[in-house]
Amino acid sequence: MKISYNWLKEHIALDWSTADLSKRLLHMGFEVEAIERLGPRFSGVVIAQIAEIVRHPNADRLSLCVVDDGKEKLSVVCGAKNIAVGQKVPLARVGARLPGGLSIGKSKIRGVESQGMICSAEELGLGAANGGILVLDPGTEVGADFAKTFGESDEILDVEITPNRPDCLSHLGLARELSAHLGLPLTARPAPQPSAPQGDCWPVAIDAPAACPRYVGRVLTGLKIGPSPAWLSGKLEAIGLRPINNLVDITNFILMDLGQPLHAFDLDRLSGGEIRVRFAAAGETIKALDGKDYALTPDVLVIADGERPQAIAGVMGGQESGVTEKTTRAFLESAYFNPPVVRKASQKLRLRSDSSYRFERGCDPDMPAQASARAAELILKLCGGAVSPAALAGAGVARRAPIVVSAARVNEILGSQFESKDVGACLRSICAGFEDKDGAWAFQPPSYRGDLETVWDLAEETARLLSYESIPSRLPTAPLKPALLTRRQAVAERARKRLQGFGLCEAYNYDFVSAKALAACRIEDSPGFARLANPISEDWTILRPALLPGLLQNAALNARRGAPSARLFELGKVYARAPGAVDERHRLAAVLYGPPAEAFWKPARAPAADVYEALGVALELLCGLPGLSRAPFEPTGAEGALFNPGASVRLQAGKTILGAVGQLHPQVARAFDLERHGATIMELDFEALCALQAPATRFAAVSQFPYSRRDLSIVVEKRHPYAAVEAAIRDAAGAELLSLDLIDVFEGKGIPEGKRSLTLRLTFGRDDRTLKDAEVAAAVDKSLAALKAAMGADLRA
Repeated sequence: MKISYNWLKEHIALDWSTADLSKRLLHMGFEVEAIERLGPRFSGVVIAQIAEIVRHPNADRLSLCVVDDGKEKLSVVCGAKNIAVGQKVPLARVGARLPGGLSIGKSKIRGVESQGMICSAEELGLGAANGGILVLDPGTEVGADFAKTFGESDEILDVEITPNRPDCLSHLGLARELSAHLGLPLTARPAPQPSAPQGDCWPVAIDAPAACPRYVGRVLTGLKIGPSPAWLSGKLEAIGLRPINNLVDITNFILMDLGQPLHAFDLDRLSGGEIRVRFAAAGETIKALDGKDYALTPDVLVIADGERPQAIAGVMGGQESGVTEKTTRAFLESAYFNPPVVRKASQKLRLRSDSSYRFERGCDPDMPAQASARAAELILKLCGGAVSPAALAGAGVARRAPIVVSAARVNEILGSQFESKDVGACLRSICAGFEDKDGAWAFQPPSYRGDLETVWDLAEETARLLSYESIPSRLPTAPLKPALLTRRQAVAERARKRLQGFGLCEAYNYDFVSAKALAACRIEDSPGFARLANPISEDWTILRPALLPGLLQNAALNARRGAPSARLFELGKVYARAPGAVDERHRLAAVLYGPPAEAFWKPARAPAADVYEALGVALELLCGLPGLSRAPFEPTGAEGALFNPGASVRLQAGKTILGAVGQLHPQVARAFDLERHGATIMELDFEALCALQAPATRFAAVSQFPYSRRDLSIVVEKRHPYAAVEAAIRDAAGAELLSLDLIDVFEGKGIPEGKRSLTLRLTFGRDDRTLKDAEVAAAVDKSLAALKAAMGADLRA
């Protein structure tokens, strides 16, 4: 907000420079973003006339001038060549201050005393150097203050007012704050005294008392609308407002002076004989003062006459009832509107104004009557005419209950040691409503301080006014206890450490993806996607339904930059639309491509990442979960579109599906330029992992009986995944099968087309005895029979 320093000094007597005031305001919590200087930047300069010029006795290039400043004749040494008797010139008297901080004092120049200085335009900051003094118009008045010839100087402070302090959005409000902080009294101003009321005021009806607790109206007649006087237009222009006409300028003046928004309607453009405050009806519209049409909804509060809305309450008036040069009768509105009602209307209509800015934050509920009376007084002076009695509507805002506070409680909250009298004086400077109550004080918050609600608010005010620097800095003595991790946090921390130990790097991606990226992942558009109503970019239009699209973009970027390998994982949220909400679930995903590390001592071409490495990472991550198993992968759902169904497996624990591991689908690999890199991917349901409880670790003795191993080479069709082969053997072999390992895969000579040879090693054993050869042979035969029945597998000859 822009504050005029001269205007501010009308409310409180300040004798500070704006630089010092800016520092003080910052100390109070209000930052001054900029200071703009208006008008002349000098003082103590008057208009004088040269009465006599004689040669300087000790310098050929200097003259000794006798000048008349209207009070006395002074002797001034001058070196300008364009001086002449009878000229009227700007004279800087002793004590004058010029731009650049120069202060004029008595001085001797070559032995002759000079009682001031005749100024040039450059020395006054009014123009460039021209080699001589500034010669004024002969008609100017001798002795007049030269600064007033160019208008009164002023300094404009651009003050940042925090949202919790709407009471400071005016010159009076900021003056009140300075009064409390500096201990200076506010300048006493007489109560507004408009002339004797004449005529009747239109009645005011409030249909929404909760939205408008107080409404004050006045009828003004016999008005003469025209330009505002110089003092009023000058004040408004100084703070960046454009003068319009005397009536509208008065409402803007009251807004910036007292902080109370007002609005004037042209009474001859209203109909029905009454003003009604109500919510808009469905289908109603209004053309506002900005010239735009707005469709109103039933949650927008309006000021209406007998026919239609004439203003959006607290936001902006209507163009049809606006004041013009032809206006002779007006209705003046001064009201208090509920902040949430104004805020919702302003946001819904995308319409902001100086009035809505203040109403949204909360105006003084006791100010409408005072502001209306002050405005009526000015209108009668500047516009003429007559004013009716005020029409008061609404019960007003109930006074808040007092806050019971004591110096001891304030010190307890702040950790300070302020004296009781200092705390009391501080709180009294905020409001005079202050009573002793059983060793404490009953503090009545002022109507304009809506931010003071609790004893903690009063403690903060005390610290701010008495200075935070006076509070000693002490470390608390509270014992520090380590925070307990939730189940999800503990599992996440363990998963991150294990994956980092496997050589994977964690990625952090935004939660937004584009429809184009999902299409590249073969994820079809779905109504279940959570779409953003106002995306900041076309690349961020959808809340991600899966983690892998982001990780694949990361991997593609690494590959384009020449990285030979990348191993990335991400643990984060995925989103889906739910009825009336957005469903959030946690997922864990990874992508791997290229060799694990630079292998200088290994063959020139190190093996790239494959499904077995990704599966090993997943199984090591999940080790210890009960009932963990692998099953043939079925490409279903969003994640299924990313996997190659011929080289992927599904992981599950019992009947709980945990996720999938496999090779990246060839189409997706081509879309991300990863086809040559042989990328593998993993996606796990992290919430399912957190829900599972691993059994307590138990240690078993190593069997003292020998194991029996059998190697089998079987021929099976390539369409059958290895997981199906392993599941068939484990089901048939029974509990004596301790381990099953794949040790060779062969295709080629001697193997029929469309088939492959798998060499398996089966390890059998028991803890209580040695297995007989016949028992092992029977288990092998059962396994071969199960493979034959399930997938037509034969023992390789």
